[in-house]
Amino acid sequence: MIILLSVTVSIMFGVLLGISYGWYAYSNAESHITGSTIGDVPTVLFAQTERISTQQIMPIYDEDRYRYATKNSFTITIGENLKKYETGLEIILSDIIISEELKIENYKYELLQNKQIIANGNFSNIGDSKEIKLMPMTLLDLETYPYTYAYELYIWLSEDGSEQNHLMNKNFGARIKVNSAVKK
Repeated sequence: MIILLSVTVSIMFGVLLGISYGWYAYSNAESHITGSTIGDVPTVLFAQTERISTQQIMPIYDEDRYRYATKNSFTITIGENLKKYETGLEIILSDIIISEELKIENYKYELLQNKQIIANGNFSNIGDSKEIKLMPMTLLDLETYPYTYAYELYIWLSEDGSEQNHLMNKNFGARIKVNSAVKK
C-alpha cells in the first residue's frame, strides 16, 4: 500500500512539474527583435488553407482570371495590441512544386491587397528555386487599429491562342507563407 502511494505521489509530482514547465515555456515564447521582446504578432487567417495547388490546369484568358483562376484568399489583421509597434510584413510563395512544362511566361500569378494588384509575374524564371517573394518585407503605415488587409492570390495558365493542350493537367503546388517583424 505504501509503495502504491509513493508511486502515485511521484507520478503526480512529475505531472505537476511538466505542467509548470509547459506553462513557463508557453508564457515566455516571444519574439526577440533588436533588443526588444514582443509577444504579439499579426493574425493570419486563410479562407481555404495556406496551400495553393492545382492538377487540372486549363488555359483561360487573362481578363477571366478573377472568375476561373486558382484562387486562395486570406486576411492579415494588425490588432490594437500592436499599436505601439512598427510592424512589417512579407508574403512568400514557398515549397513550390511545379511541372517543368509550366515554367513558362504564360503560367502566371497575381497577388491583390484590398482589391489592388501588389505583385504579378510568371514562372518562366523560377528555375530550381522553391520560392518567390510576392511582397518583400514592407513596413506598414497604419493610422487605425485594428486594421485588416484582405489578400487574394490567383494562379492561371494564360490563353495565348496557340495549342496548349500539352500543358493541361500538369501539377503545381505551393505554400503561402506570411512573415512578420514587430519592433518598438
